[in-house]
Amino acid sequence: MENDPGARSEFEALGLRNVPVTVVGEKRVVGFNRDELSRIFDLASAAARGLVDPVFFSTLDKMLEAVIRAARQVPSSHFNWTTPDRNRLLKVFCYHILADPNHVLDAISSQKYDGSFKLTYAGDSAGFGDMEMLARFGEKTRARLRQASSGLSAAELERPIQGYAGRTNGHELLGLVLSHAAHHLRQLYAMLRMIGIEPAEPLAEPEFQGIPMPKDLW
Repeated sequence: MENDPGARSEFEALGLRNVPVTVVGEKRVVGFNRDELSRIFDLASAAARGLVDPVFFSTLDKMLEAVIRAARQVPSSHFNWTTPDRNRLLKVFCYHILADPNHVLDAISSQKYDGSFKLTYAGDSAGFGDMEMLARFGEKTRARLRQASSGLSAAELERPIQGYAGRTNGHELLGLVLSHAAHHLRQLYAMLRMIGIEPAEPLAEPEFQGIPMPKDLW
């Protein structure tokens, strides 16, 4: 909403004042209510996701590697292309996929996850002049996650985190990052095709199996 006055007006017209909020038809979910969101979007429950383990980190790394590979295909002419999912630039879209794991790792360390980073995507991505710069940033994110995969203890992952929508922990936040990255990767493949580019070595559907995410692309 920080980049789209129309979206802000629509949001306020619904009588809503706080984010996050999810509106599906006549149904509204205020805050990050996992059970209700899982029911509406037919997602697996948090318990069904299981705990973060080496296989989880390998899967997340695969998703981020694919995001970076697809981002590198974006031509300079479309770096500032407006994405169809909402009124934001393609570079902002790619940046926030690659930035969010860092916010979660910070939250695991600080035990705070206030969501304020959501308002910084546009500003923080402004310093990237092309997709190659973003890709290199993404590689640093992957390296940090690889270090975390062997460095984080079970106690650190299970330690409570005060989130903007309630109490959570590292397992849950990292699970959300995986879902988020996988869903946006599928959208990124669709965006590349919209601008006439076939994704290079795209992940096949079986590689997304078991990752909870919305059924609809948009």
